[in-house]
Amino acid sequence: MANLKTWRWRRAGPENMPPRLLIMIAVMTMSFAGIAAYWVLGANGLSQVTQELDQAGYMLWGKHGTAYTVSVNEGNVNVIETGVIGMTLTLTGTPTEVLAGQSATLTGNASESTNGYELGIYDETTGQWITGGSGQSISATVSQQTPGTHTYVLYLGTSGGAPIQSSPPVQITWESFQVSIQASPSPANIGQTITVSGQVTANGSGVANIPVSLQASGGNLAAANVTTNAQGQWSTTFSATTAGTYTITASVYGQSSTTTAQVQGATSVTLTATPVSTAPGNTSVTLTAQANAPLASNQTLSIVDVTTGQTIAGPSNQQTLTTTYTLSQGATNQFVAYLNTN
Repeated sequence: MANLKTWRWRRAGPENMPPRLLIMIAVMTMSFAGIAAYWVLGANGLSQVTQELDQAGYMLWGKHGTAYTVSVNEGNVNVIETGVIGMTLTLTGTPTEVLAGQSATLTGNASESTNGYELGIYDETTGQWITGGSGQSISATVSQQTPGTHTYVLYLGTSGGAPIQSSPPVQITWESFQVSIQASPSPANIGQTITVSGQVTANGSGVANIPVSLQASGGNLAAANVTTNAQGQWSTTFSATTAGTYTITASVYGQSSTTTAQVQGATSVTLTATPVSTAPGNTSVTLTAQANAPLASNQTLSIVDVTTGQTIAGPSNQQTLTTTYTLSQGATNQFVAYLNTN
């Protein structure tokens, strides 16, 4: 039998009062190699001696004592703190279901004073400490930008040391938004304003004051960031100076949707002829070819005298092409404007 070691403090009153603290740790080393005997003091409530000593200390000082696990293995003694006898830790989350980007409050409480110890809230999902403090109660506000569930635990321990006691875990779930997007009109002409709009919803209802990020594969977005109105709706404009099909993406807290905007060049052209002068004998006319939209990079305008087969103006990449042509006296000529695609 190993030596019995006793710590005894002076009594705080008459001799018939219980001692302030009397801790007896008895360690028995067994003769079988590699076998350890364990006595858990107060960790599971099975030690009547420990409970009586702890209750006496609690009556005198208003707080419980520390629980230890003592183990002996082949003559090696190991003592580990396993908590505070009688102390319970609780952690609550409010609310436990929120939308991505929104906040929840975590509140941790110890059932009695934590003098000498600290409380800390730990995010087991990310492996990060959220907050800590030496009080009997601590709280923290948490928010996640992407959908998912995080598990949090309240721990008790010493500053810089390993935790010795924990609360049951609490889970908070961040739910996803849905974002829609559309572009109109599409197709649109080069330089024409296209309205890009959509709505942010959660559980089928529009959500106000949600930031929406926008990206386009080209062209010009009037705004890269917008915010939803009271109905969850948002909008901006888009235009392009080059024909093509553009992809536009709206993103909200990790959720995204895309649409396409088709931008095209001119699809038709008109030709007008105006006499240069109304004076007798005038045979000069001004010919104007006008496309219905800016030309794409592979488009040109030209004016041809069909009568002679000659191109009298162009090719030009401008939306308007003008030239002056003088006819022979008494001649009748036919002119045509062409929208060419190279």
